[in-house]
Amino acid sequence: MSHSLLNLEEVDTPPTLRYIYTLRAESSRKTMEYTLNGFAKVLNVSNHKLIPWEKLNDFHIAMALNKLEENGLKDTRLNTYLTAIKRSATFANGMGRLSTDVLFRINQIQPRKGRVVSKARPLKPFEMTELFITNSPSLRDIRNNAIFALLVGCGLRCSELMTLQIDALVYKDDQHWVRFFGKGHVERCVPINDSTLPYLEEWVQIRKELKLTSTTLFIRTRRGNTFVDHPIKARSSIYRLVQSRCLALGAKFMVSPHDLRRTTATILYHAGVRISVIQDILGHADEKTTQRYIQKDEKLLIDAIKNVSLPSLQH
Repeated sequence: MSHSLLNLEEVDTPPTLRYIYTLRAESSRKTMEYTLNGFAKVLNVSNHKLIPWEKLNDFHIAMALNKLEENGLKDTRLNTYLTAIKRSATFANGMGRLSTDVLFRINQIQPRKGRVVSKARPLKPFEMTELFITNSPSLRDIRNNAIFALLVGCGLRCSELMTLQIDALVYKDDQHWVRFFGKGHVERCVPINDSTLPYLEEWVQIRKELKLTSTTLFIRTRRGNTFVDHPIKARSSIYRLVQSRCLALGAKFMVSPHDLRRTTATILYHAGVRISVIQDILGHADEKTTQRYIQKDEKLLIDAIKNVSLPSLQH
């Protein structure tokens, strides 16, 4: 999106655009613009800027969400739509394009509650081992290993990894750290452990030999081992990178970049790390979000339930 900030002061600036520009992260702005364009499409409008808020009410919103659900959208994605619609409706109300009564009824629409267990999961030990290429890796493999190491070894988000600068890896107080600005532009420092560090050092050395001008830690590649001296721009590139590795293994397992982050949370939890510490490492604002990332050990559940003793059945 490339809009002059001066346009934001104009009276006819669409409510959706006013909402989008309250979001600090560029990735969030892109997500919500895509979401609101999807909402507009259901209303038979070409783009979100042309949504006729004066003609909408809570019935139209509910019907649009039902239509999106019929099109195969899951509850979590529908809730993203609902959030974008509610926030935009608030701006529309402030501009006099939506009545307070209609806004109230729209805000009364409840988020969808998940009906199935999420397919997202942490990696199993053998999957973790096979994800990394440790035997004669190519230059591309060395870069990919470093990316995987930060995703699972430090719990970074894709958006955080893509924007890491070359000076993000620091050493202080006898400890290696990765320092960056995370979600909400909040600075985070995550310690790097001894098993993660060699993958990063190997890529940093290769990066020096390539004599790159890009200031980001990771750069794009073409086919083979050809590097492009430009930063990775899209999260989908990281997703394809992980998927390509899974396919190269014969699709014995398929995971996403965020599954690597869930793996970090689960490993730390079962190692006895407090939830509050895991929350700090992952950069979550709410502890409940961290808890959703953790896969409970079924064996622990079985052992725990054995402690419940009921009276013997008498016949």
